[in-house]
Amino acid sequence: MECQYCNNSCQKAGRQKDGTQKLYCRTCRKYQQGIYRNKAYEQRTERMIVELVCESVGIRGISRILRIATNTVIRRIEKIAFAIPKPSIRQNQPVFEIDELWTYIGRKENEYWLAYALDKTTRQVMDFVIGKRTKATLKTLIDKLLVSGVRKIRTDKLTIYQRLIPKGIHCYGAYCTNHIERMNLSIRTHLKRLSRRTICFNRSARMLESCLKIYFWKRQATTM
Repeated sequence: MECQYCNNSCQKAGRQKDGTQKLYCRTCRKYQQGIYRNKAYEQRTERMIVELVCESVGIRGISRILRIATNTVIRRIEKIAFAIPKPSIRQNQPVFEIDELWTYIGRKENEYWLAYALDKTTRQVMDFVIGKRTKATLKTLIDKLLVSGVRKIRTDKLTIYQRLIPKGIHCYGAYCTNHIERMNLSIRTHLKRLSRRTICFNRSARMLESCLKIYFWKRQATTM
């Protein structure tokens, strides 16, 4: 084989850890190999990243399992999430449930909330927002549901909802959010960055949003 640096002939010089033939050029004194493979862009890698993200494996854990760099894992997760479209909300849906999930970014004093809407019939998450627990954050989510002409919105007793949702379609109370409360438990079980009493946490809102998009919409697409 010719050297890819100086075009002189190379000689065999043992093998890499994965068994790939290693070559050595005496002229430029550089080691190389005939074929380079980037594991991060193999076809199975994307499927594995999706599965591992949704099975409570952190960034460094994915890096160790797939034997690719942590920065590469982060870039791949963001790229996968960017290509995921939000599901369209059909008109005149019967019932949506809305709830919030507490988390933090960077340190516990920097509190953030995940607010999302669950279709009570199909158990599919239709949309979500990440931000502070304020009227402006929840209004972004609720306005999208109201535009679709939803017949009933079920929430807990948080007073902010009573100011944003018309009384005719708003139902709130102890038993109005049974399905979405169960979903909260599943999210904390399946996403390591949202698990309680662990050393795992979110370093950025962007990565949290990317992992949630994969969990809510990419995972369902791959398992169907």
